[in-house]
Amino acid sequence: MKTLIFPDLHEPLAPVLAKIEAIIASEAPDRIVFLGDYFDHYNDTPSDADRTARWLKKSLEDPRRIHLIGNHDASYLWPNEATFCPGFTWEKEEAIRLVLGKNAADSFVFHIWVDGWLLTHAGLSAQWVNIDTRVVDEWLFMEGKAARKAFAAGRTHWYIAVGPKRGGTARAGGILWCDHRELEPVARIRQIYGHTPDDSIRIIKGGPGVIAGRQHFQLCLDTNTGHGPQHYAVVEDGKVATRLFAEHPTQ
Repeated sequence: MKTLIFPDLHEPLAPVLAKIEAIIASEAPDRIVFLGDYFDHYNDTPSDADRTARWLKKSLEDPRRIHLIGNHDASYLWPNEATFCPGFTWEKEEAIRLVLGKNAADSFVFHIWVDGWLLTHAGLSAQWVNIDTRVVDEWLFMEGKAARKAFAAGRTHWYIAVGPKRGGTARAGGILWCDHRELEPVARIRQIYGHTPDDSIRIIKGGPGVIAGRQHFQLCLDTNTGHGPQHYAVVEDGKVATRLFAEHPTQ
């Protein structure tokens, strides 16, 4: 099984979307995972949101593709005071809703496992985990259901908690808001996530416990500093490689 992983998009320009499609065609993966944050960019417009939503609608129709929820996406999937994120506008919300429909949230997920790696938008920090990590998947499934119910009702949930590195009061951000600089590795879990942009990929090695005799490995893949993502990841047989967008021709 070959899986491609793309980090935060933030309403990329059409050439970036074309590059993503070219990479997918060239790599010929069995599965593609997008880590969320499809919307909101500096000085973007409802027309930008409409363009991204149209690409996203087509992408959602491909059964190989899995689309995670980011903190910016939650604002548009459940627009209310509990989920609002910087960049949100009602004009963009209307443009997105007209394309994706009012039940769009059903097509997105909060997390997925890929060859033993936990993928979320922003990462799961140990401050939130008070269970045996051998049952963490079941726990995340139940927490995901609780988050959907809370967001639909206009209530908050720890998934969208904001930690100190982003000006919040929570002990660490939830899986939609955790900053890479505040993430504490969870015992026996390897992770890939986005959300915290930088010019380069960042790695946390080490942590409590071991995974199949190997070190912990937490990978922040977000290298979108305003011009679209610069890197993506390939996972095969549990091994991860990162690659540059620039290595692939547009067509």
